[in-house]
Amino acid sequence: MNLLSPFAAPATQQPSLLVVVGEGRVDVAPDAAAITLGATARAPQAAAAFQRTAAVLNQVVRALLAAGIPREQIQTSQISLQPVFENGRQVGFDATATVQVTLRELAAVGTIIDAAVAAGANNVLGINFELRDPITAEAAALTRAVQAAQRQAAVLARSLGVTLGPVFRVEAEPSPGPIVPVFAARAAAAEGVPVLPGTVAVTRRVRVEYMVGR
Repeated sequence: MNLLSPFAAPATQQPSLLVVVGEGRVDVAPDAAAITLGATARAPQAAAAFQRTAAVLNQVVRALLAAGIPREQIQTSQISLQPVFENGRQVGFDATATVQVTLRELAAVGTIIDAAVAAGANNVLGINFELRDPITAEAAALTRAVQAAQRQAAVLARSLGVTLGPVFRVEAEPSPGPIVPVFAARAAAAEGVPVLPGTVAVTRRVRVEYMVGR
């Protein structure tokens, strides 16, 4: 038989907590862009399809280099081969190859797309605007997230008739990274492709636990 000693320490009482989640958002202008473009070619044989695609993509890469893009800012992103069927019968192969081009000068995005298309690119899959160094924006978003949590906690404490005490625990959720717009562009244009970077949104969320009293 287990007996409770009169000298045993009492069980630790868990504090009363008020838990809130705050979100902060900062909209900033991007300072880089990643363009995904390439070529697709069709041929009866797989090897021929690949050769045609490779020839076009080599022309595109040469055009990008001639436009002043450093080679280290051009990266192969996809190579694929798919059979093509018509009326249930295989009629050939589609070979696709794409590269991703990272630009530091946003004003050059439209010009680079035009140069790639002129060199034979028939796939322009999108423009992804980015922040090269999001640390400052993330710090501002975190500050706003904490402020939002503080406001929520104060409102809830008043509504519940409790006294808001010190912070018991705080957790910052992992950064999702900048939320960036992605634009698809057509692979043919009679004039320069207009590119409007707009802004990118950096968001952070924090979970704050406050001690409360009656």
